[in-house]
Amino acid sequence: MIKSTVAAALLMALSHTAHADWALDKDNSTLSFVSVKKSDVMEAHHFNHINGTLTANGAFSLVIDLSSVDTAIAIRDSRMGKHLFETNKFPQATLSATLPTKALAKLVVNQTAMMKVPASLSLHGEKQAINADVSVTLLSDGNLLVSSNKPVFVKAGDFNLVKGIEKLRELAGLPSISTTVPVTFSLRLNNK
Repeated sequence: MIKSTVAAALLMALSHTAHADWALDKDNSTLSFVSVKKSDVMEAHHFNHINGTLTANGAFSLVIDLSSVDTAIAIRDSRMGKHLFETNKFPQATLSATLPTKALAKLVVNQTAMMKVPASLSLHGEKQAINADVSVTLLSDGNLLVSSNKPVFVKAGDFNLVKGIEKLRELAGLPSISTTVPVTFSLRLNNK
């Protein structure tokens, strides 16, 4: 009886995974990046407002509210919004990718699949192809956890952000701010 109940639960989770749509659990998801100033001073930051979906056919979309950048210093948050991201013109960044549906359908509860996912990042009026090395785990409640295995390196020069970084450097009186930042994420996706 116990075996058949466990088997039925697993089959339900699998069949639900194969045909489900998911929405980002904003309270249990993070998108973080690290800035480097003065050559070796590293600081971790994150965005407070992100939104995303994953469809049954593997189409993933993540929308980042750039005005929600949180560096733990209010004046820096304001300057980044105004001078770096120029949120008055470019309020959001969007990441789009397609996760392999066959790999998703094969997941069993508490199993993790490693994937290399090509993606497209739209930021500051520019769009660039990037690659993400991710882990996807099917949780016991049928939800998914998508996490970065390695940081995704975002280069300011690819998104016309170097001028903004230079302005931040000047305002802060710093000798340097790195123009490449590592980005990491842990995204929980709940069944809709």
